[in-house]
Amino acid sequence: MQLLRMPVAPPALLLHKSSVSPGLTRSPWTGLALAGLLMLAFAATGAFAEYTLIAVIGLCLATWLSVENGGNDVSKGVAPIVAAGLARDRTAVVYGALVTLLGSLASLVLAQGLLALFTTGLIAPSVPITGTMVIAMAAGASAWVALATRFSLPVSTTHALVGAVVAVGAVSAGLAGVQWGNVGGKVVIPLLFSPAAGLAVAWLLTTSAARLRLRADIEGAMTWFTSGAICFVRAVNDTPKLAAIASLAAVLTVSTASAQEGNKLTTPFLLVAIAMAAGSVFKGLTVTQLLARNVTKLDRSASLGAPSAAAGLIMLASGWGLPVSTTHVSTSAIVGAGLSTNDRVVRWRVVRDIALSWLVTVPVAGLIGIGVYLIQVAVVPGAR
Repeated sequence: MQLLRMPVAPPALLLHKSSVSPGLTRSPWTGLALAGLLMLAFAATGAFAEYTLIAVIGLCLATWLSVENGGNDVSKGVAPIVAAGLARDRTAVVYGALVTLLGSLASLVLAQGLLALFTTGLIAPSVPITGTMVIAMAAGASAWVALATRFSLPVSTTHALVGAVVAVGAVSAGLAGVQWGNVGGKVVIPLLFSPAAGLAVAWLLTTSAARLRLRADIEGAMTWFTSGAICFVRAVNDTPKLAAIASLAAVLTVSTASAQEGNKLTTPFLLVAIAMAAGSVFKGLTVTQLLARNVTKLDRSASLGAPSAAAGLIMLASGWGLPVSTTHVSTSAIVGAGLSTNDRVVRWRVVRDIALSWLVTVPVAGLIGIGVYLIQVAVVPGAR
């Protein structure tokens, strides 16, 4: 197989000319506008009757992050069925959005450990979480994921959230205000391990699938199933992280007794779930096209091996309450599946650009969060 020539251009320009989605779907402002519309729809039902203005702003930013997460992350599940020629781009994205919604709703039961980690496990219990902090955390993660989606970079929402939460917590309460043990043991180690695990398991499964020589229709059906599975498990893994930020805004407004009843947390959770699905539909094409066509060439066996490996690893991590990066696992699985066929079909410059975006996600999201926090403190009297 001949070496594929790699054009010298940023990832956003590497998309197939006939399939480039309109600029409107990539724009961060589109995601923010969609979040605003969802907020208005929920407000019309009286869902925010007891919320303060600060809580509403925080919830809106969390909804924006959920929309951008949907647009950026649905690609990791459906790219294999596009690469294998089993579905058109738009069909695959809608399929991924529907399964994502199911996974988001299931996460209410399946991933409570992740909700606890992102609400109480990163910031020290002695540190009071304020509305100013919530807004800064949500803004830092949302702005970076939105910018990454604009340039077709499949980045980790988990990384962005951790960077924003930890940075804002450290600035507002000092280094002692962060639970560094949890950051290292439950966040950093799984995030570092997940790319290697995704690549290795995908390589093994793709090699095995090629030797089995499955019938084309059976292989295609299994690829559809495993691609749906990864959309499901990534929603199970990601929804609690996003709902954690949204829930913080809700809890800041209502009494502790009301929050313990759970009724005030239902609205943020449902809002996040719907926002993720909506973002998948309206903003999911750009990164899907990049992963399906410009990282590596996937045959039917590789398109089966990649999502199978990613779905299994992410579901395992969700069961253990470990916030692995869906992005890292899924993207590395695609590379591993391509390597099992021929290492020359992997476009390493694209992989390099993606890896660089992963490296800068934590500090950039953190810096944006710090900036938003300091602006609020400087402009709003009494804000901390």
